[in-house]
Amino acid sequence: MANFTIADERAGGNRTNTNRMITAVIIDDEPKSVFILRSFLEEHCPQVKVVAIAGSARAGKEFIESMKPQLVFLDIEMPGSSGFDLLKSLPAIGFEIIFITAYNQYAVNAFRFSAIDYLLKPLRIQDLIQAVARAEERIREHSLAQNYDLLMRNMAEKNAGKQKVSFTDRGEQYLVPVEDFMYLIADGNYTHVHTREKVYLTTRTLKEFEEMLPQGMFCRIHHGYIVNLEEIAKVQKGRGGAVVMKDGKILEIAIRRKEAFRRMYHPS
Repeated sequence: MANFTIADERAGGNRTNTNRMITAVIIDDEPKSVFILRSFLEEHCPQVKVVAIAGSARAGKEFIESMKPQLVFLDIEMPGSSGFDLLKSLPAIGFEIIFITAYNQYAVNAFRFSAIDYLLKPLRIQDLIQAVARAEERIREHSLAQNYDLLMRNMAEKNAGKQKVSFTDRGEQYLVPVEDFMYLIADGNYTHVHTREKVYLTTRTLKEFEEMLPQGMFCRIHHGYIVNLEEIAKVQKGRGGAVVMKDGKILEIAIRRKEAFRRMYHPS
């Protein structure tokens, strides 16, 4: 597809207070995708001012260096150099990033593990609004680009168990290998993550963990519990039954989840 570049200081309109405006660059080689993203931003995220559009990583790098945007919408797969190649070429990342991807579930999990925002093609308005809101918060807090090194490592690691999950516990950030998770217990909008070393309390919900943790390795046995199948010591019989974890913790199996658990759990 032909390359294109656009620099437009007027893009995005002036429908919000300029003190709250977020300057943004779009880097994507698909004109249709760019048109949809820009239209969605103008309609639903008027606080975002698109100052440039690039159809290649090379042009995108030039805009980043000259315009110093606060936010970059970055397509991963582009002819020549990828979005990751662009990031590697920069001496530092001083802006927030929302990745645009058509990647498969494996790669999407790498984004989730690393607490990085991404948008799947075709774009959905609600996903965009939520991603922009999170980016806006990080920009206000000056916590830019802190997890991109982790993302690159997770993308390179083919063993899902060796990938690391980023989360915060009482203001401290932790990177924990997936294989170290023993079980997770819901606590309202919080989750207690029990690992071999310690217990963490994170604002990530159990539903979020259910969507990101590898199927076949983890199983949700109850509305309040997810277990690492390798960390089960034994299974107790009963109407629903229960699992006894290797640390001695007993967790009930919900009746409606018993059959799914039975299909997944194959003790050696």
